[in-house]
Amino acid sequence: MSFSDFIADLYYLLLILTTIVFSVSIVYGARKFLPITICLIIGILCEFFTYLIREHHLLIMGEQNNAIVGHVYKWTSFLTFGFFLYSVQKSKATKRYFVYLFSTCAVIGIFSQSRLKHYWLENDPWLAFSLMSAIIIASMVYFIQLLKARDGYPYITTGIFLVSGSFLISSAVNGTYVGVDLEVWFFRESINRVVLIIMYVMFLLESYLYFKENDVMKLQRLQQ
Repeated sequence: MSFSDFIADLYYLLLILTTIVFSVSIVYGARKFLPITICLIIGILCEFFTYLIREHHLLIMGEQNNAIVGHVYKWTSFLTFGFFLYSVQKSKATKRYFVYLFSTCAVIGIFSQSRLKHYWLENDPWLAFSLMSAIIIASMVYFIQLLKARDGYPYITTGIFLVSGSFLISSAVNGTYVGVDLEVWFFRESINRVVLIIMYVMFLLESYLYFKENDVMKLQRLQQ
């Protein structure tokens, strides 16, 4: 098994495992995890449709092209990560700032996509730049807050920050890989998946800490 195959298998395994764990967390009351769970589910669906396109089981306007899947995943990541970072804010001023930030970047993203002549077949690197920049800024703001707070979601925030930065860079240099050897392209994909694997590990650690804290609180109530 090659390195890229190992990374791909580990990536799919952790994607499915994290989705299951977060879905269970929602059932047990972790309502704050709902946006992240939606993102994970959409991520699985996007990977499934990408597989169908890659294996020629599904064609977009007669072509083997997953550009529309990329658009869906970028917007899903932006909306779900953005809503999560907004929902954990306690300051009304910061929430207002996030609304302005996300709204501005969403308008820029919509304008960017309106320039595409063939929306279903064209990737848009500017879309990732506008949307992921907002998530990076918001996650940095929240992470600074976590340095002073005792409670919060530092591991989820770190995972979001890492993946948003990686996704932004990857999308920005997409055009430079036209005509290069496939091994270089696979190596780049493996690096992207390594960052995603780190994010899923961070998510799983956050869910573990959530359940551990709940168990401690229940034990304290029983002792009282």
